[in-house]
Amino acid sequence: MADEDKDGVSEAPHGAPLEEGLTADAARDVRTVTKGGAVQILGQLSQRGFSFFFGLIYVQLLGKASYGFYRQIAQILAVAGQLGLAGFNYAAMRFIARARARGDAGAVRGATRVAVRSSMVASLIVVVGLLVAAGTIGRRFGDTPADQDAMADLLRLTVLYVPLFALLQIFRYCTQAYKTMVPSVIAGNIVQPFVRFALGVTALLAGFAVAGAMTTLVASLAAGALVAGWSYRRILTDEERRATPRFDTGAMLRFALPQGGASLLGVQSLGLGILVLGALSSDAEAGIFAIALNLQGPATVFLSGIVNIWAPVVSDLYDRGEIARLQSLYQTITRWVATFSFPVLAALILEPDLFVRIYAADRGGGAAAVVAVLAIGNFFYAGTGPVGYVISMTGHPGVNLLNSIAAVVLYVIGGIIFVPRYGALGMAGVDAAVTALVNTARIVEAKVLVGVQPFGRTFLKPVAATLGGAAVLLAWRLVPGDSIPLEIAGIAVASVAYLGLLAAFGMDPEERHVWERIRTRVRRPRRDKV
Repeated sequence: MADEDKDGVSEAPHGAPLEEGLTADAARDVRTVTKGGAVQILGQLSQRGFSFFFGLIYVQLLGKASYGFYRQIAQILAVAGQLGLAGFNYAAMRFIARARARGDAGAVRGATRVAVRSSMVASLIVVVGLLVAAGTIGRRFGDTPADQDAMADLLRLTVLYVPLFALLQIFRYCTQAYKTMVPSVIAGNIVQPFVRFALGVTALLAGFAVAGAMTTLVASLAAGALVAGWSYRRILTDEERRATPRFDTGAMLRFALPQGGASLLGVQSLGLGILVLGALSSDAEAGIFAIALNLQGPATVFLSGIVNIWAPVVSDLYDRGEIARLQSLYQTITRWVATFSFPVLAALILEPDLFVRIYAADRGGGAAAVVAVLAIGNFFYAGTGPVGYVISMTGHPGVNLLNSIAAVVLYVIGGIIFVPRYGALGMAGVDAAVTALVNTARIVEAKVLVGVQPFGRTFLKPVAATLGGAAVLLAWRLVPGDSIPLEIAGIAVASVAYLGLLAAFGMDPEERHVWERIRTRVRRPRRDKV
């Protein structure tokens, strides 16, 4: 007899077929990722929306050179923040999830304490190093003596970014270990970016420029950290609050440090191109690259939104030896990422001028080609799904560290060769090539180390639909005229063609299951309160 889950929807017993092509176990996996992913995607839309419009306002008020200068300081602090975090956010999530699976409340408290204390020690070391090295960093990245002094002063002014960032991320990932995304999203994707946007725009309008943008960024991290810490305190069970902490410091260190190195050296996550351009070219070229990066956001929002709920699921399935379920879910998620990302990337490649004009008007000169080249690389980033988490969360963070080191070496060498001559466009070419190479290598590594790969037969559906939509968008160019409304209309027509092709190909069991649950929720009569 079918069981009923907590939402009141009937499901088959463990392992039994729920519907054609989908077992009850697979359905549970899909529901877990769908619920957590949906919440995180909404959070990503909030965070990226605030960041997008903050950048837009900044560029319009102060120009791309000033925006490039601001983004260089922000990226330097982002690197410092990752050093201070030292990978203990991932360690906290993994070790808390494992402790909860064993019912070990003491280990939950111990993992939290190790993560917080270790990240604060690392943050203190980084703060001291940043204070000492601020002048040297300013001389390396500043275009003029005035810029060099200003950058050094701003880095010293905002060093609290490092421990506040660590606290925010540690507490967010602690809550994610409970397979819920709501507290993490509220703290990190709503509260922090909203406070930053509101205070930052106010500071810009008041004439505080880069100093205002940076100090309000630090203030927003403090607000987010407070909310995240309060949320984690609330989510703990009574048993976990009372339990005597049990520490596994050595194991957490062995996991955290390689994963922290991989995150620190992540080309995609830290915007390494901005730093390379700042060191080898000008603030204006860094600004162009930053504008192009911002425009990639909508294409990667689904992947960024799904990975945080995906990580604890990977750890859970792998530790239980459910490799077939892991591969099935991995392929489903990769198909979903491609479905949402590929059409956006195709539009960025075919109509980059349109997006630059909308975002930066006449202040975005030179960014269109950079947008298109970065989008080519992001086809490999989005199209391989959350492969990095497959490798790390199955106990191989050192492999990801080696991948990241190789990526940074190639990135810097490529920057030295191409940036002096080609500026931001050369950096975009290097970025796309490194992204394609590293993500291709990760596919092979995941297959060898874990036994899974991201491409099922139905992955061809979003690929074919994207090609069809791109063909329609190219054909639209035959329509006479050249205006923003006409180009937007072309994208709308191409989008309809894309969705029509997806509908013609039909839904897979996972999509049908999600759709049926949505319909059931909508149609279900509201229960009276007792």
